[in-house]
Amino acid sequence: MVNKIVWSLSFVCFSLSTLLSLVGIISVIQIYFNVSIYYASLYASIFAGVLGFSSLITPALFSKFEKKKIIMAILLVTIICNLIEFFITDYYIGLIFRIIPAFSYPIAVSSALTIVGKIDPENTNRVVLGISAGSILGLSITSYLGFNYGYQMTILWFCLINVFSLILTIIFIPNFEGNKEPIFVQISHAKSKLFLFSIIYVFFMIVGISITYNYIPTYLSEVTQINGEMLFITLFLMGLSALFGTTLSGYLIQKNANYTVLFYPVGFAITTFILGLFVKIPFFEFLILLIFGIFDGSACTISQYWVTSSVREAPEFANGLFLLMCNLSIFIGTMIGGIIIDTINIMYIFMGSIIMMLLAIPFVLIRIKTNPNVV
Repeated sequence: MVNKIVWSLSFVCFSLSTLLSLVGIISVIQIYFNVSIYYASLYASIFAGVLGFSSLITPALFSKFEKKKIIMAILLVTIICNLIEFFITDYYIGLIFRIIPAFSYPIAVSSALTIVGKIDPENTNRVVLGISAGSILGLSITSYLGFNYGYQMTILWFCLINVFSLILTIIFIPNFEGNKEPIFVQISHAKSKLFLFSIIYVFFMIVGISITYNYIPTYLSEVTQINGEMLFITLFLMGLSALFGTTLSGYLIQKNANYTVLFYPVGFAITTFILGLFVKIPFFEFLILLIFGIFDGSACTISQYWVTSSVREAPEFANGLFLLMCNLSIFIGTMIGGIIIDTINIMYIFMGSIIMMLLAIPFVLIRIKTNPNVV
């Protein structure tokens, strides 16, 4: 029964996180709403930005409520907003219903992580896998549907998987009481230098990934010039390699967390540099993208561990902070990437990612030096 609960929660996180994968069809959004790439990037990435800010307070604010009911309510709100988005052609009205589910997303995902942390802590990584799969594996499906069948088909896909998640929640997830600890007590746990160094590292790391990752479909179709079917295959296999990366990083963290976290920005920077070198050679580009996918899939696991290990006393607040840093960083990274493409050239997104990764390294070194035994 525990396995069914864990995998159901993993799928809930997958379905909600898939809404983040809209960044894969920025050019489709641009055409559908007849706006510039800047506004299309804003439409796609604002979900991450809003849920990032929401993550700071809503998980702790709603932590006292019964978990199953709150997850069901959030899935229902998301489904209704997706249905409205399906029929909307006005950019600003669509933007409103894009934003609404973003406010409630952190509550559901934090609740899922908290439930698993209490009933089966060794398998928390399965829920993180769901979060990763939604934005990563979901990117290939979203890009395929968007580029081949249009924006509305993508929104319909979001709606259907959230309906399935609601059914799983009703059937398999039991009632689970909330955390009665006052909010100010939960927030007070996040005052240490350990916490500060951890979130700054995660910020630079995720911004660095997002500058490049969110424009991979555009980059492959416009620069490498691969066709729609090959784009889907590449992104799908890249998604599978990312899921492998999520699992692998969980294993490596258990073996030696500090070295794993330290190696990440170095390895990602090298991979991104090589990715830019083989831009005109599809076969080599494909192989490097599989390695890129492994690093991308590792990001959620590393971030969740690095943030929550610095605030062990308040799990809901810690998971909210993890979501805050990840999604605020995705929003900022996507906007930086859009500005780089608009003002310079798409090839410079690689340089942006490398710079951010290099900025992350000092903060992991400081945390390891000052808190070497934190696990």
